[in-house]
Amino acid sequence: MRFLVAAMFPPQGAERLNAAGHDAVTPAELGVDNLPDEALIEIATAEQRVVVTENASDFAHATTCVVLFVLKSWWPSGVLAPRLAEALERWATTHPEPGPWPHWLDADLR
Repeated sequence: MRFLVAAMFPPQGAERLNAAGHDAVTPAELGVDNLPDEALIEIATAEQRVVVTENASDFAHATTCVVLFVLKSWWPSGVLAPRLAEALERWATTHPEPGPWPHWLDADLR
């Protein structure tokens, strides 16, 4: 699965997803870390990426790409990157073809 992991998450989460065989990038890696959320939605749509963010208020209206809402507070900060990557790996396995709308990470996958 292809992911666009928002800047609010540690980039090591994207690195771990790549090591697991996914295609994960951060806005910084794309050189777009200061773009408005609408531009990130356009990029995710064009590249068929799942936007991983905790910014529900700005991405709740997305209908052209998959958005996955994840809260950093679900895990202790010291293990955020590995736990996030593990949860996204499980989500990708259980949702191989998610629809182009916002989703919340399932509680049993956290």
